[in-house]
Amino acid sequence: MNQADREKTCLPLLESAPGFAAIPQEALRFIAGGCHTRTAARGRVLCEKGQTTQGFYVLVSGRVKLSILSAEGAERVLDIVLPGGTFAEAAAFLDAPCPLHAVALSDSRLVFVDLPQVREAIARWPEVASLMLAMVARRTLRLTADLEACCLHSASQRVAGFLLREATADAVLPDRAQITLPAAKTVIASRLNLSAETFSRELHGLAHRGLVEVARREIRIPSLERLRTLAGLQEA
Repeated sequence: MNQADREKTCLPLLESAPGFAAIPQEALRFIAGGCHTRTAARGRVLCEKGQTTQGFYVLVSGRVKLSILSAEGAERVLDIVLPGGTFAEAAAFLDAPCPLHAVALSDSRLVFVDLPQVREAIARWPEVASLMLAMVARRTLRLTADLEACCLHSASQRVAGFLLREATADAVLPDRAQITLPAAKTVIASRLNLSAETFSRELHGLAHRGLVEVARREIRIPSLERLRTLAGLQEA
């Protein structure tokens, strides 16, 4: 596939990704010319710890799990990337080995963004640098918030906080919301630094208090305000 074909295929996909929406059209078109689309079946490893990469990924559809693995094979999930999200950008910009293990949780479609093309775009359009920096900074803030939750929040606060972050408010009744769990409960529990049993127990505890309604992976929140009060969290 030549550069013109890559631009035609990848430009609409980048335009739909929040982190790229503010990039000037001419610069984004140039970056798209150096991108490649990739597909990954469920369970496929996209990036291994220690692997070097000449670019980073934008998830178009599907789910990707980012985790760290111990020498004994124990896993700690750090994040679940949803459509529009990116990963591996920090390692790419630092020209450093990837510190995380990335695995597709479901059949996924991705755009691989070529780093040399991005660097040339930064040289031509300096404003691209601040947008790339903002992309990396947002991930840093999110990981810092997750670390704070794991160190300082109770199990119930962590579960409530996760639901509040992932929920979509009702358009008519904004105090109500719903969420479809983005991954298996074992994966979400690991991301919250909880056992699967603890996550299920806390979820059922919230349901018993009338704060959530659980139907398999579908969760309804009757009152966001009440859930925030329980979690001790301020409204975003």
